[in-house]
Amino acid sequence: MNMALLILGMGLVSFLPRYLPLAILADREMPPLVETLLRYTPPAVLAALVFPAILAPSGKGIELTLANPYLIGGLVTLATGLVSKRFLLSTSVGIAAFYLSRWLIG
Repeated sequence: MNMALLILGMGLVSFLPRYLPLAILADREMPPLVETLLRYTPPAVLAALVFPAILAPSGKGIELTLANPYLIGGLVTLATGLVSKRFLLSTSVGIAAFYLSRWLIG
């Protein structure tokens, strides 16, 4: 019974912060500034998740060298994305660059 209550409590703690703002603000019009700022939320969260893994893959400090395949793959992905504006292409090219650099570096 304790485990079921724990799972139920964790579900509520995870669900309510996501649902309540939607339920409360669903019928209201947002100011243009708020809408503009909310558009930047997904890229900011993605950057916060990805950059530490690219810049410090070992967790021992920033590795800005050509011996860092994560950095090479990330830079190639960024460059391809800026040029092509195509997500799947830039992701595929970045993954290929990562594995190629990893293979070449050893």
